[in-house]
Amino acid sequence: MVSYYNQGVPTTVDLENNSNQKKYTINRTSHRGLVISRPLCALMAIGALLLALLVGLLVFFLLPRYCTSEETPEALVKSETSDARVFAADAVVEDVDERLPRSLEPTHYRIQIVPNFDNLTTSGALTILLKPKEDVNKIILNVNNITIDKHSVVVKSTKSGSVPIAINDQDYIAGQRYRIVLDENLKSGGEYELALKYNGELNRHLQGFYLSRFNDRLGNERYAAATQFSPTDARRAFPCFDEPSFKSKFTISLARPSNMTSLSNMPISSTDLSVDQNNSYHWDHYPETPKMSTYLVAFIISNLKSLSSNNSHIKVWAREEFLGHTRYASEIAPKILHYFENYFGLTFPLPKMDIVAVPEFGFSAMENWGLITFRESSLLFDPDSSTTEDQRTIATVLSHEIAHQWFGNLVTPKWWNDLWLKEGFATYLQYFGVDFAQPDWKITEEFIAIEMQKAMGIDSLESTRPISFEVKSSRQIRQAFDEISYSKGAAIIRMMNHFLGDEVFKNGLINFLRIHANDNADRQDLFASLTEEAHRAGVLLQNETVKDIMDTWTEKAGFPIITCIADYEKNRLHITQKRFYLNDKDERSSWWVPLSFTTSRAPNFEDTRPKFWLRGEYEIMEDVGYLNEWYLLNLNQTGYYIVNYDEKNWKALIQNIMDLPTLTRAQLISDSMELARANMLDYDIPLRMIARMAVQDTNIMFVPTWVAFKKLKFLSDILSATPAFGHFEEYHRAIFKATYSVVTFDDKVDQYITRRIRQTVLEWSCMSPDSACVHQSRSKFRQLMINDHSVEPNLRAIVYCTAVREGTEIEWDFAYRRYLETQSPSEKNLLLDALGCTKLEWLLSRYIDKLTDDPSIRIQDADRVFESVAKNRAGTQIAFDFLRKNWNKLLDHYGEGFNILAKMIKALAPHMNTEFQLSEFERFRSSIRSNISTTTIAFNSAIERVKSNVEWMNKNYNQVADWLIKYKEHFAYL
Repeated sequence: MVSYYNQGVPTTVDLENNSNQKKYTINRTSHRGLVISRPLCALMAIGALLLALLVGLLVFFLLPRYCTSEETPEALVKSETSDARVFAADAVVEDVDERLPRSLEPTHYRIQIVPNFDNLTTSGALTILLKPKEDVNKIILNVNNITIDKHSVVVKSTKSGSVPIAINDQDYIAGQRYRIVLDENLKSGGEYELALKYNGELNRHLQGFYLSRFNDRLGNERYAAATQFSPTDARRAFPCFDEPSFKSKFTISLARPSNMTSLSNMPISSTDLSVDQNNSYHWDHYPETPKMSTYLVAFIISNLKSLSSNNSHIKVWAREEFLGHTRYASEIAPKILHYFENYFGLTFPLPKMDIVAVPEFGFSAMENWGLITFRESSLLFDPDSSTTEDQRTIATVLSHEIAHQWFGNLVTPKWWNDLWLKEGFATYLQYFGVDFAQPDWKITEEFIAIEMQKAMGIDSLESTRPISFEVKSSRQIRQAFDEISYSKGAAIIRMMNHFLGDEVFKNGLINFLRIHANDNADRQDLFASLTEEAHRAGVLLQNETVKDIMDTWTEKAGFPIITCIADYEKNRLHITQKRFYLNDKDERSSWWVPLSFTTSRAPNFEDTRPKFWLRGEYEIMEDVGYLNEWYLLNLNQTGYYIVNYDEKNWKALIQNIMDLPTLTRAQLISDSMELARANMLDYDIPLRMIARMAVQDTNIMFVPTWVAFKKLKFLSDILSATPAFGHFEEYHRAIFKATYSVVTFDDKVDQYITRRIRQTVLEWSCMSPDSACVHQSRSKFRQLMINDHSVEPNLRAIVYCTAVREGTEIEWDFAYRRYLETQSPSEKNLLLDALGCTKLEWLLSRYIDKLTDDPSIRIQDADRVFESVAKNRAGTQIAFDFLRKNWNKLLDHYGEGFNILAKMIKALAPHMNTEFQLSEFERFRSSIRSNISTTTIAFNSAIERVKSNVEWMNKNYNQVADWLIKYKEHFAYL
């Protein structure tokens, strides 16, 4: 495989067979090189001109010339329209508009596809029914790494007796597209048929129709062929109109070896045997699907098995040795499906739902209609090796994908600029589905700790983007699958739910789904349905619309900080808004902000409806009746914003923190720490608040404790190489002293929340090398090494990481061998994380080098390995140097499908806080700017985070260091 920057001039063969579509340059030597005199240079230039003239004359007189009506020879067409040329143009101009014309509507695909596992190719036959919306003589559709047999292309009317329409030209064009030019127009209102044959590939990038290799329990190599089409990779499997608005019906036939089975969106209708001169195949034929977008089409050819189930409509598939691990998913999937059917009042419209654990899979899961595909670790639960966190992941991801069957599949966004319309809803609704299936978890309380924090973390940067934004190319589309679409989308949907009320919100969603079922919609369609219901219920004034409110949240980047200053004598609040920036940039910007409110006089945390609004104003004055000890805005953080109060109120909230609900504690800790980080609040406020809660919270409530630890992690990371770090550790150990003594390895309570608390606390407890946690972890790991004494699953992450961190090469090698030997997906993940915990830099270098030289590290796990090294204080520079050195090789190996390199870039920022590191990061981005792929947004946000870290050190370090020293003696007695 040729790298991005070749060691010499690429040959003609290199260019024509450049299947990975890379750019080439000629390397320059690092020395002075060859010096050519000026006269010799002039002679060489004259010679070159004469040679070019001679070649031109020879070509003109000797080559045969063709009439324009005749087809250009295949060899010449191929050399001129190679994918390498097309992709090179795309690589330079990232915002090239790749969208297809709207003049044709595909209504039905007939797909027949044959995978060849021997040479990793595919062959297919395709027929598409087309309805022109206007007279047009061009057909443009998407292809990527597909070779169309030009002689097989036929276009004709579906009317009886119609003859093929003459094709004037056909060619590959920029933007992963193929153009067919006809001699006559396709007439508006008619129906036409496009038929062709093509060849593709079973690639190893986990995109399109791809090959998955794995070993069974006996060590024998097995393989399967699976699909991942979202967002723009159906075009890798068959030529198509690969945009969400081109919904069609699909009739699919799959050829498979006799020892394998196949799955697709619909149940198999029939099977027959086909024998040709080389192979015999079983053909599985599937009935016509409902109307759906190409990214939701799916098929799998494999040896996977399923357990018999009481629910004949739902089956969970996995490797035979993992069938027992599908039981948990089999139990909760029907419950979650039933919940959403009742919630939406709409029955799941397909005749079956297959849920499949694919041995190699790029995303966590994919919502293909009727055939939901998963990464094994996101679906399989083994009581002997899986953790509570694994169980939570399985439940939430499964609920997310089932929610998509309505939001995304039944009603699909018109274009990727409204990706949040499906991903935000699936993220928000997943908490409802899990809460129904596992009510004892109280998982809805985790929303602000998980989704809100994730969204605000990226949305507080200048480099963030609006939820709805223009995308034109595949690269831009891939980068839209981020925290903004998922978590911020979910957060503003939650805000809508609360300011409209549950009943209005639910009825509005149901109306939206019924109106647009089996079709496409955009955010304005959603807002219209919600507005109609809100007006009917009197929730909004007749001159107010959901669009008025929500356009400010979907079309504007960032979120507001609401500053509230109380006039305690007049019982009045002065409320202002502006955009919150992590770097404390001052920018006036306004949103429609729902403001819920309560006070200490009559506290009510249940009523989250807005008490008053900021209707796009920068400031308002509100009379609130009576102000006593404290007051609060944004109850349970149902609004997507943070609040800063006057000093008197902050101090009152600190004093009464334990009288407030757990979600409010988490919210206040989060808001105050972010305000202090942005230099808008003295660190004395949040550090005192956390200390008071930590000392007094004898019950150790999970959500506020988790948020406090997460916010303190920023201080731990940024102070790690400074003189103040020791003082910070003393502060942390002192305030959480009782917590550390209560939460131990001996806690055997088998409850979700208890286990989540234990995991959170022990991770911090084991950071101190001389703690009891470290000694116990090393002892348990030693017993595992010597006597094969198994470690309790929920303690493994802590035990493995701690033992490897405090150990030597012996512990590291043992963990790596165990990774190679175990079949458990969950155990593999834990060990990959643990291997990056070592403090020995040469071992970290050895580990990260495996990304390029060890096939046992799968593509789907690459970002996990990199992040485990990058987040290690000893490994950040090692990871950065590795990325710089191997950029081209990594991009070539991992491709662009799953933002793997983008995740690597983001992982570097937490421990970078110097001007030198910032300049090196910026220099690296500049050096690969022409080859930046799908990492533009990741680079922008990571570099901005490093800048904010540098600014923090300049503005806040001395304040925090002095505070920690000043209160050192006080906290020693807590």
